[in-house]
Amino acid sequence: MYIVSLARMAMTVAAVMLAHQVAGKAVRDALFLGALPVTALPRMVILSAVLSVLAVPVYSNLLARLGPRRLVPLGFILSAAAHVAEWAWTGTGTGTVIPVVVYIHVAAFGALLLSGFWSLTSELFDPHSAREQVVRIATAGSLGGIVGGLAVERIGAWASTDTALLLLAALHAACAIGLWPLCGSVRARTRALAPEPVFALKSFQASPQAREIAILVIFGTASAAILDYLLKSRAAADYDKGHLLQFFAIFYTVIQVVTFVFQAFAAVPVQRRLGVGRSVTMLPVGLGVGAIVSVFFPSTPVFALARGTESVVRGSLFRSGYELLFSAMAPSEKRRVKTFLDVACDRAGDALGASVVQLLLMTGPLFVVNEMLGVVLLMAAASIWIGRRLDSMYLRSIEQRLVDQAASDGLMSMGDFGGPSLLSLEVPVVETPLALEDVRPGHREHVPVQVLLDEPLDLLRQLRSGDRERVIVALESAQTFEPIHVSQTLQLLAWDDVTAQVRRALERTVERHVGLMVDALLDGATDFAIRRRIPRILVGAPSQRALDGLALGLADTRFEVRYQCSRAMDRILVADPSLRVDAPRIFQIVERELSVARPVWNGHRLLDQFESSDAVMFLDEHLRDRANRSLEHVFSLLVTVLPRDPIKVAFRVVHTDDPMLRGLALEYLTGVLPESVRVRLWDILDAGSGRSEGSPTSKTALEELLRSQDGLLEQLNRQITPSSGDAPGQSGPRPPTTAPSARR
Repeated sequence: MYIVSLARMAMTVAAVMLAHQVAGKAVRDALFLGALPVTALPRMVILSAVLSVLAVPVYSNLLARLGPRRLVPLGFILSAAAHVAEWAWTGTGTGTVIPVVVYIHVAAFGALLLSGFWSLTSELFDPHSAREQVVRIATAGSLGGIVGGLAVERIGAWASTDTALLLLAALHAACAIGLWPLCGSVRARTRALAPEPVFALKSFQASPQAREIAILVIFGTASAAILDYLLKSRAAADYDKGHLLQFFAIFYTVIQVVTFVFQAFAAVPVQRRLGVGRSVTMLPVGLGVGAIVSVFFPSTPVFALARGTESVVRGSLFRSGYELLFSAMAPSEKRRVKTFLDVACDRAGDALGASVVQLLLMTGPLFVVNEMLGVVLLMAAASIWIGRRLDSMYLRSIEQRLVDQAASDGLMSMGDFGGPSLLSLEVPVVETPLALEDVRPGHREHVPVQVLLDEPLDLLRQLRSGDRERVIVALESAQTFEPIHVSQTLQLLAWDDVTAQVRRALERTVERHVGLMVDALLDGATDFAIRRRIPRILVGAPSQRALDGLALGLADTRFEVRYQCSRAMDRILVADPSLRVDAPRIFQIVERELSVARPVWNGHRLLDQFESSDAVMFLDEHLRDRANRSLEHVFSLLVTVLPRDPIKVAFRVVHTDDPMLRGLALEYLTGVLPESVRVRLWDILDAGSGRSEGSPTSKTALEELLRSQDGLLEQLNRQITPSSGDAPGQSGPRPPTTAPSARR
């Protein structure tokens, strides 16, 4: 509810701010074209662009020192006062001075205020929340733009253009008042940043994403400036001074209406389908289409359509995607580059477009329209080519900030991301009464049974004896195992009293017998206790064969077998990153795991509890108690096909209460997960099932869940009865053997 409240306040301010922007553009254009010839427009655009660029270093450093919560409201107050002064001076007979001042005020310094508002807004929300809230704020802004356009159109019909300056002053004063509650929220939600100069080109040298965005902004604004000149030159020729304000008011109002309708009914699903990068790239696509149509039908309505298309796309898809690109940045980096991009690059684009127009006008009027449109097409094509990389750069930015933010909050200190897997499979060593030195030649008199290890049949006899001490001596003294010995030793994995010794013995020979162990893992007739313990042994043979076998083990009917297979796959890939996993199949398995009934999801437990709680986990002790084994298994699968560090951090983060970190994690997962997987995972996370282990109502309920087959399919054909292997509190059954001492 807190985020919704912040969004509503930001929507209100955005509506008033865009009302000023639309009304201000109409007043600016009407005053300027009514006092000066249209050929002076390119020079005016260049002048305002130069002043904007010169103001950026000052504004950026103030933004760094004061923060947007202090500077932005102050800027709106000063702007309102300036509008009042402009209105007062219009009656002094200053001729062309006031139109020029108003043009610079609206075009140059209005951009600074707009950038400041979006900087402040971007610090209110985490990247995941911002994906939806930015669209809503922009939609509210479009609605406000409609009201502002209608208001200034009526002023143009009932009063003079000068009177509209008072409306602009009132709107910016209202923006300043509405920003105060938001400023308090920014102060509460962001860490204090050390004052530092933020306007520096070195920021772009370290940020490829910023360089790409800068080129897109410059080319997009330059193309819009060229189309803008073509429209205004035709409008100045078609309308007299008295009707120019109404024409521009209607034009900008229609743009806001179309933008509002698109944002309200189509922007969110379209942006979700396109992604951030392609949403931004739709601006040069719209510019290119408008230029092509204008080449064949050069007229005022077509120029208005082309310019309007650019404005609609810029105010909806482009604006939403553009702001999301900055939500992935840390506040310090954002303040270093955003003002430069919003203002300096935007104004530089205006200057570039105006310079192109001025240069072509100097060559003569013949075919000048087609030449201008040709330049627009070239810049649109270049922007589309550059925009192809935005999605990947955005995802890397999210990934980097997620890891960095987690490190700064101490979430990375629980494990070494550059070393062993955080889903470690290491098990505490279990001490046994009979040590290895007891079977050395000097100690053979202490061995209760003479073990003849030189004979394979003698070794097999000891392994099948059912006597714990004889089995341990055989396991620890044998130098090599033949396949027949491995088969028998695998059966001993189900015997809890010798499990540690069996595992060590099998680990010594696993590389020679991977196929045999994989066959036992995949054989449904193999005892459950054996199947769930084999994956940890296969980790000792990091090979494609072992990895493929573990991947097949993910289809086992028992959850703990699948869980241990995913963890073993993770460890193998850490040991040998050159090995490959079938990513589409892993995503299908993840989707299947996420599709089980909620009671089954929450009820999954591990019988080998001592192995699931070892120290080298990727959750600390507090979070581990809240973690869900099913969710842990899903993330273990994901790290086999996605970048390891950010996925590990994302798992930790979804168990914390930090909304900013959770938002970063969710936004990163949105970018890397297939839609079908993401939707199911969101259902789990929203329901909070990843935050708690869940509590069985009775031992019977727990036993039923442990025996379930993804949806309790096994219960359809049989009645569940407790067994020694799966009884709560036990690790597994004893091995099948004829020796009485091996039975319970």
